[in-house]
Amino acid sequence: MHRLSQAGASVVLTGRGIDALKKVESQVSAAGGRALGVQADLASLQDSQHVIDQAIQTFGRVDILVNNAAVFPGAIFLEVTEKIWDDTVDPDLKGAFFLAQFAAKAMIAASRGGRIINLLSTDAFRPTGMLSAYGAAKLGLWSATQALAKELAEHQILVNAVTPGATITQDRLDKLADGSFAGVGIAEGAAQTRAKVDALVKSGAFLQMLKMMPLGRPGWPDEIAKAVLFLASDMGSYVSGANIIVDGAQTLR
Repeated sequence: MHRLSQAGASVVLTGRGIDALKKVESQVSAAGGRALGVQADLASLQDSQHVIDQAIQTFGRVDILVNNAAVFPGAIFLEVTEKIWDDTVDPDLKGAFFLAQFAAKAMIAASRGGRIINLLSTDAFRPTGMLSAYGAAKLGLWSATQALAKELAEHQILVNAVTPGATITQDRLDKLADGSFAGVGIAEGAAQTRAKVDALVKSGAFLQMLKMMPLGRPGWPDEIAKAVLFLASDMGSYVSGANIIVDGAQTLR
């Protein structure tokens, strides 16, 4: 989002928490960009349409959609409930699919073409465990990405995917170091999953896995943003139906 703003795009931010949206909106504005935060739940089609409507009302049109919002409550397969499945698939697949549809309709109406970029996950192609519902949703989104690339080509709308590998933030590194990471992202009621993650954290296995990656580290969010910027810019003008894997060779055999 910051990369797109720096490149001259007016950006619309969405999320469930209004305070976080206002904070980022202020950061973009302070850096000389234009941003609008719209509180929305991607699982709600009504919210998604509202986001597109607000973007058009504020900035006149929609040129680029980056489908980045996702949830991934950790749970081993035997602990996945219908609620965990719905809470994951509704925003990660259904929500992303229909937000892309709403954006595409706006792009077609403006007759200017456009870009749709869907964020996937290496877990969709190389499962690591405890994220089966999330991986299924992201693999479904990859299938949709390819279908949309074909169907929307006649409207000059390019549709691509970016697949991040393990990506870290300083906050998560701190939680791994102090042992509090086990309480992050585990589905409610998934007792076996929580115990498994807790054991991995206490043994230092997570930190060791990060150090054993091909480049000796995981990725940073800005490294994902650079790939998105490429696809959104004129540099990606003949790229559609592609998936850029940004994982520092993590998933290579």
